[in-house]
Amino acid sequence: MFWLTYRQHRAQLLITAGALVLIGILLLVNGTAAAGSPDPANLFEDLYAYLSWLQVAPVAIGIFWGAPLVAAEYERGTTKLAWTQSISRFRWLGVKLGFLAVLATLGGLAFGTMTQRWLEVFPADRGDTSFISRFDNPVLFAMTGVAPGAWWLFGFVLGTAAGALIRKTLPAIAVTIVVAVGLMIGLSNVRDLYAEPKLIALNFGRDGPGGRVVETITDATGEVTALKVLTPDFYWRFQWTEAAILGGAALLLAVAATFAIRRRS
Repeated sequence: MFWLTYRQHRAQLLITAGALVLIGILLLVNGTAAAGSPDPANLFEDLYAYLSWLQVAPVAIGIFWGAPLVAAEYERGTTKLAWTQSISRFRWLGVKLGFLAVLATLGGLAFGTMTQRWLEVFPADRGDTSFISRFDNPVLFAMTGVAPGAWWLFGFVLGTAAGALIRKTLPAIAVTIVVAVGLMIGLSNVRDLYAEPKLIALNFGRDGPGGRVVETITDATGEVTALKVLTPDFYWRFQWTEAAILGGAALLLAVAATFAIRRRS
């Protein structure tokens, strides 16, 4: 079953692997140039303008990996053959879904690792590149750490579940796009709720703390006396929180896909 799954989906797998290699080369070349440049901000912005579009990679995984997985079998009528052999429909779905889900997760983690290593070339103490923050920048947050692995997994399982429930590839693709993009926007807007911010008192004549200010505390005269701040050390806590949310959603979608093929032959 594993070899059959690879043979059936090798085009998507090879294209994705090739894209990751190409992205890795671009990041390596750009990072190497920036490491020896007196003005690395320009090199960062040149690549970031294009790299930022890759935050929608989970949508592409859902479209090209997930949506056709079951829907295309229904459209071709091959389910009648595949599910009447010695392999049950549950094992058929389990092997395909599990094998490709692992590869999608690994691909996302590889992408996140490459992006994170690239950002290390632009530390905050290099003058005008101090705006580069994988925590404060919502695009970089979703493209570094463990979040890309969770997002790629969610996109794939979402496409698979949509295909299993709708049984038509194009409508499943449309549902995948709408739901995935909607969740991306939704989570970016509620991400600050993942943890209680730190309450930091302000001392007269000193700068405020680094991080994202979510609330200001004022006294009776209206003067700001303290800030509620999400400091950069929340980064990994937020990463694992988002990964848990997406992993839980992917598990529910996998269960929905399983019930869908059980109900429909």
